[in-house]
Amino acid sequence: MKFRLEEGNGEAIYILGVSDSGDTVGIGEQDLKRTLDILSKVANLVGSSITPLRVTEVRPGRYVAEALVRVSKEMLPIQVNVAVLGHVNAGKSTLIGVLISGKRDDGSGSLRNMVARHLHEVISGRTSSISTKLLGFDEKGRAVNYELRDPLDEAGITVASRKIVKLIDLAGHERYLRTTLKGLLGYGVDYAMLVIGLDDGLSTMGREHLGVAAVLKIPIFVVLTKVDKYGEGRIREVLNDIKSVLRVPGINRLAYVVESEDEVYNSIVAMTTLRVVPVFRVSNVTGQGIDLLLNFLNLLPSRRVKLVSAEPLAYIDEIYEVQGVGTVVLGTVIRGSLSQNQSVFIGPDDDGGFREVKIKSIQVNRVFVSSVQAKVVATFALQGVEKGDLRKGMVITHRPFPCARSFSARVFLLHHPTTIKEGYVATVHVHTIRQAARFSKIEKGYLRSGDSSEVVMNFLYRPEYLEEGQLFVFREGRTRGIGVVKKLDR
Repeated sequence: MKFRLEEGNGEAIYILGVSDSGDTVGIGEQDLKRTLDILSKVANLVGSSITPLRVTEVRPGRYVAEALVRVSKEMLPIQVNVAVLGHVNAGKSTLIGVLISGKRDDGSGSLRNMVARHLHEVISGRTSSISTKLLGFDEKGRAVNYELRDPLDEAGITVASRKIVKLIDLAGHERYLRTTLKGLLGYGVDYAMLVIGLDDGLSTMGREHLGVAAVLKIPIFVVLTKVDKYGEGRIREVLNDIKSVLRVPGINRLAYVVESEDEVYNSIVAMTTLRVVPVFRVSNVTGQGIDLLLNFLNLLPSRRVKLVSAEPLAYIDEIYEVQGVGTVVLGTVIRGSLSQNQSVFIGPDDDGGFREVKIKSIQVNRVFVSSVQAKVVATFALQGVEKGDLRKGMVITHRPFPCARSFSARVFLLHHPTTIKEGYVATVHVHTIRQAARFSKIEKGYLRSGDSSEVVMNFLYRPEYLEEGQLFVFREGRTRGIGVVKKLDR
């Protein structure tokens, strides 16, 4: 069990009544009770707890059961990062407010104010920045937010939870697409939740968000909101639109409508294949479907790969000057681990150089920790560097690395109104890097929508730290494309 829990990053689902070859044979009622009791004792020995999920009678007197085992004695809870995508007015922020507060909306989007970071977002109802909110679950799968005095208290949620779902609210308006891309690429996203309002249906931006998440190979699930306002006819119409988009070459996925607890468990297994997209129907006003969605979020397995022994690498996203603390940066650990009092290097600067600094302290969700591992978003208090010396897109590493001013890549052009030729300039997004780059060479000579080619790209302003095999997105106006770094020109 300890091995299975480490393999699942703190969680494992046991299926009882199935043979080693996978055949459903079932076990008797008394044997099932005894097996669950023994499993519970074993879980307790390894610092975990067990929660039965469902029991099904497969033939008279023979049962198959599923049980969730979750670590309950770790310093930090299991964490899953979910990017919340969708068009303006789809109800993304309101849905997050409902999930984290346990309350119902008034029909005018009052709960979205819990998520908004800026006054203009409250006034306009449009998200323009990246906002993260925590939804915590205890070992039995109950939402801990609802028991706290402040359901937004990140430290309180972290301490009380055994699992955290970080909901990353991303902008829906086309004007803020660069912010949305930064959220998808730079926050260690495990899953994408596409929110679609039944009033507008699957809009152009909703289709674009779906396509980008699919190309980045992020598992997707869909939430249809405002079902209290529309009948089955409109729901079927929007579902058919979703199914037709999912059938597009390059996405090739199947919609699976979730309407019961059994279908929640089935959808979890199916979604991990990257071929199935679970679809939920909810109302933020009446609460219809919210419990199913909460159970689904509680059971989402972690997709993190704990490369603890690998060379540490973290990309910086935000930089602060905190009174009494000094320079603080927010960053996502891509691999390896970083520890308090560790000496590290940060860069590159405009000349490609790195500076040695010391990590004074680390916080995750406003809780001090001694170390962090891969795919965790954390804040690092640094000694030996000033805020003015840093910028977004820099990296924290264990040693200086040569950085690239140009690189070779294989790109696929998703959309462009005319033709891209050599000399064309677009903005490149890699993790938290965002810089203009010129297409200095296109093997095919030109690119049109749907084309793929080997290219050479040159950053216009400064070198960046890249690695071979990294995915990146490039954009300019209505132009959208994706690529893979093949070779670096150091």
